[in-house]
Amino acid sequence: MADEQQQANPQSADPQTQVESMFEYGYRKSNYGPDELVTDAHGNPISVVDAMMKPEDAAKMTTSTPHLCYYSPRIPGNTGSAIRLCAVTGTILHLVEPLGFNLKDTKLRRAGLDYHDMAHVVLHPNFDSLVESMPNSRIIAFTAHATKLYTDIEYRPDDILLFGPEPGNIPDPTDIMFGPHVAEQVRLPMRPSLRSLNLTNCASIAIYEAWRQLGFQGGE
Repeated sequence: MADEQQQANPQSADPQTQVESMFEYGYRKSNYGPDELVTDAHGNPISVVDAMMKPEDAAKMTTSTPHLCYYSPRIPGNTGSAIRLCAVTGTILHLVEPLGFNLKDTKLRRAGLDYHDMAHVVLHPNFDSLVESMPNSRIIAFTAHATKLYTDIEYRPDDILLFGPEPGNIPDPTDIMFGPHVAEQVRLPMRPSLRSLNLTNCASIAIYEAWRQLGFQGGE
């Protein structure tokens, strides 16, 4: 009887049960409004802002995967998915302004689910901030204009995997993706008749290849 009362009135349940009742198969149920904050397992409202790191702290961290950088991302759902990717792989996510959305955007929170407080995110006001914060790291730019494949690189944990803004029909910013700070330009193979792959899908492929090369340290 008590379980039935809790299901009928989830607000009377413990915080973890309240959070679990909001989702079905990993998706927010339709009876929860779009402006409702995503919460952690304790029922506390969270956002990507709560997970921010200072650039100097991120540079000092020991990692098992390269760092991931989105330059001027414009679609909040992609960045939310990247937060989830980085949480499960132990990757540090760098976001370089200008951003095309507010960091408290509902779509970003939804895509990141309850992983926001488990990921390390760094916000840079410009690209120079990223370069200056990690001067000894290789920057590997992922661009369709490269000739080398992403599998031809031997990745290091302190590398920075750089991805430009979406959507794919906007040209890569040449000063960022092909500048002197970039050690390598690489691409993911695709059929020639198609234009692009989703940004975070590309990042996932790259991160997991790098993590595989590094022996999936920290994973299970």
